[in-house]
Parts: sequence; structure tokens; C-alpha cells
Amino acid sequence: MLNLKGRGCVVVGGGEVAARKVSGLLAAGAWVRVISPLLHPELELLAAENAITVRRAAYAPGSLFDLHLVLVFAATDSPTLNRRIADEARALGALVEIADSGDESDFQNMATIERGPIIVGLSTSGASPALAAHLRARLEKAVGEEYAVLAHWLAEARPLVRQRVPAQTERARLWHRILDSAILDDLRRGDSIAARKTFETFISEAVRTP
Repeated sequence: MLNLKGRGCVVVGGGEVAARKVSGLLAAGAWVRVISPLLHPELELLAAENAITVRRAAYAPGSLFDLHLVLVFAATDSPTLNRRIADEARALGALVEIADSGDESDFQNMATIERGPIIVGLSTSGASPALAAHLRARLEKAVGEEYAVLAHWLAEARPLVRQRVPAQTERARLWHRILDSAILDDLRRGDSIAARKTFETFISEAVRTP
């Protein structure tokens, strides 16, 4: 949930784990450098497309110096080396995720579900990636695209409602009325016309001038 657009992030390591980290960072708009003598095929492709910068060398002390980093991912196959990387990154003011030790990391990546502007994050604090995947699959079924549609409608209506309904308690009552209505059920059935009509009725009633 960090705003990483244009921010410097480094992944030390070039394997499958590193490739997953890089994919997520690029999706977040980060500037990504990979430090590794060998690269996963996905990373090779990204390097060829100039989507990432690569230093094709093993990590050595000083490798992170002067990179203006926000996040560092220590993703080599050596626990000892990962901790050395973490020490240097922290000395430079960056936050670190150590691939083989969630307990020693400053943060952890979460499994996410995205529905338009909605992002649901899920973590088991490193206890079980399999459990995180299981829960994610269940949540994906529960949180469908209808929530993305409604989120866009709510975002569109919010400025008008804030302007015309000054009392926070009244605004909260309106939002709960919408969420408790048949709008989401109509959207699940594909009846967006009925859903939109109900939504607009609620908004009109709330903002109507006495």
C-alpha cells in the first residue's frame, strides 16, 4: 500500500523469488534495479525492454550506496548474505524485506485482490504462504467486480454528497443505506440499469434541497 511511483527499489538476487518481487514493484510504478550475476528469464526480458536496470554482479559491500532507496529486497539464496544486505540497506535509511526471514524483515508483501480502486491485502505474517493462497482464492469469490463498479459510483457521488449533506452522521447513513440495499445483488446479476437507478434515487433523496 505504499506509493512507490518513481521511488527507488532494489532487488538483490535474480531467481524466481526476485522475479515475483520485481513484477509487483513495477506494477506499483517503482524504479527498480536488480543486482545479480544471473537473471531469471522474466528478468532478462524486463532488462531487454529497459523496464528495469541491472547490475550483473554479485552483491558486494557498497552496492547500495547512493541509490536513493526506499525499499530493498534481499532475495539471494544465502541467508548470511541476505542479512549483510539488510544491514547495509538499513544503514542507508531503506526498509528491507529478507526473503528467507519474515520475522527479521521491516515489512512483508501481502497477497492482494484488486477490484478497480479496491485493494484487499492478506498476510499470514509468513506463517503459511499456502494458507494465504487458500484465503485469497476464497476472498476472490466473495469480492467480485460488482464492488469495483459500486466503488466508482461512490467516488463520483462523494463530492456532491459532502457539499450538500454537511452532517457526517447523515452521510454515513446514506452510504450504509446504499451498501445494505439490493444494488450489489443487481450488479452481480448483471442488471446494472436497475442498480444505477436505485443508486441515483438514494443520492437524489439525500442531496435534495428542503
